[in-house]
Amino acid sequence: MTTVEDRLYFYSGSADLPPGRGVHERVADPATYAALAGVRHWRRMLSNFWPAEFTLDGRTCRTVEHAFQASKIALVDPALAERFALESDTELARGDGAAARKHRKIVLLDDVRLRQWDGCKNAVMRDAMHAKFSRHEALRAVLLATRSAQLWHGTGRGQPPARIDDLETIRDAFA
Repeated sequence: MTTVEDRLYFYSGSADLPPGRGVHERVADPATYAALAGVRHWRRMLSNFWPAEFTLDGRTCRTVEHAFQASKIALVDPALAERFALESDTELARGDGAAARKHRKIVLLDDVRLRQWDGCKNAVMRDAMHAKFSRHEALRAVLLATRSAQLWHGTGRGQPPARIDDLETIRDAFA
């Protein structure tokens, strides 16, 4: 169960600081997160941009962001969406999460497909995150080492942070 008191923040460019020392973080007892303190860039590992190959829906993705953008694009152009999968052997598929995000608008969703995407995007994200942490023991250990803290994603670009409940749920299911 997640506690209200402890909050850990992460994003793809997070500083490599001990738990409780990151921007906006608060933890009652830093010793609770001693396992995280010994892992270099543990916050970045929680990010959707962290490279960690996994298979979802029969396709191998390099990052969660690749899987997310491919699913959205597949609503309009399934062949174009295949370029995000490593099986395509494209530069895009081999790129990092930031490269995948840059290609998020290679197709535009009309109103019907936008409503369709809004109805499924949370499940797509949850499934991709689950696949990532299921596939990689070291990443799963980092996630479990966040213990019962609230997990917040902060971009550092002036946008408000968002609590990532699905990541907490995935963590709790692994525990």
